[in-house]
Amino acid sequence: HHCNGMTMIEKLLKMLEDGKDAPLLRFSLAKALMAARQFDDAARHLREAVHQDHDYSAAWAALGECLLHLGDDDGAVAAWVEGSAVAMKKGDIQAKRQMDVRLRRVQSRRLTVRQG
Repeated sequence: HHCNGMTMIEKLLKMLEDGKDAPLLRFSLAKALMAARQFDDAARHLREAVHQDHDYSAAWAALGECLLHLGDDDGAVAAWVEGSAVAMKKGDIQAKRQMDVRLRRVQSRRLTVRQG
């Protein structure tokens, strides 16, 4: 419940404006934006998050989700391929497995579209 009338998104944006920029802040902001179905803005913050911390596998995973919602299958695949490699390097098996599953889903969906 927001007693001061500020949404989670506004609160996070305020922190960003106050110069508290960090990959986790960008990621949290993106997740809030995704929940509000603002995938364009979310993707922009996620790109900044992985720019600041290239090994942020959760941000790569979320970026892929956003791009998929925006109809950018190629972008989603690229994000997940990158994220999967990063996750593997870090030994983040759970994240890698998640992205690999999503990759397969997108790729099999594209094959069906092509055949049709």
